[in-house]
Amino acid sequence: MAARPWPCSENRDRCWPQRDWRRASVRTAARSSSCAWERIMSDMDKDFWNDAYRQEPNQVMIPDLLLDQELEGLSVGTALDLGCGSGQNALKLAERGWSVVGVDWAEHAVELAARSAQEKSLDATFYVGDTTTWEPPVKFDLVISTYALPGGDDSKRTLQTALKSLAQEGTLLVAEWDRSMSKVWGFAGDELLSPEQIAELLPGLEIEKAEVRHLKNVFSSADDRRAYKGTSANVAFVRARKP
Repeated sequence: MAARPWPCSENRDRCWPQRDWRRASVRTAARSSSCAWERIMSDMDKDFWNDAYRQEPNQVMIPDLLLDQELEGLSVGTALDLGCGSGQNALKLAERGWSVVGVDWAEHAVELAARSAQEKSLDATFYVGDTTTWEPPVKFDLVISTYALPGGDDSKRTLQTALKSLAQEGTLLVAEWDRSMSKVWGFAGDELLSPEQIAELLPGLEIEKAEVRHLKNVFSSADDRRAYKGTSANVAFVRARKP
């Protein structure tokens, strides 16, 4: 999942989270500017994530602490992972029998995911694509987005992609850093959303859950440099169904 990460205290020029925060700030300013500026910022973000997955892949992916329990009771079918990164959750779904498609704009992450699927002979296909504009070729029984909303208006566009991708009676799962973490991690005000804000961007769906979950040990230990503000975090979680 090419996710928005977190600040860190050391090597700030090299730190993925800190670099992402600076780019997010510039991206926010560029939204009202020309399309050319937006293309430039898009290319910068792609380079950023490709660098991250090449050099420090373990500092990008977030261990899943929510998906397992939410899959209980769902019939196995087709699934879409928007912002799949190197495929952690998509591959987990495929191992459970789901036919999975993953989309991410970081080419290197997609290569890693596709390689893992091939090595494990899993029914998972991965595409390089921008989740704000990607057009689903089919409808999916399950759509997930975990720590992968781009921020600001782009988060709304990604959720619109999720809506277009969801089949009748399908389930949408969204997990994202909660808005309360913006102050803790120094993100711009519109970069993170609350569960209620996410739910408001899902017209036509039945909202089954919209809640803040406090997750302990999101990061492996205090020695993990992503954890310089602690190993726990608040997560905005939304589960919705298309009637």
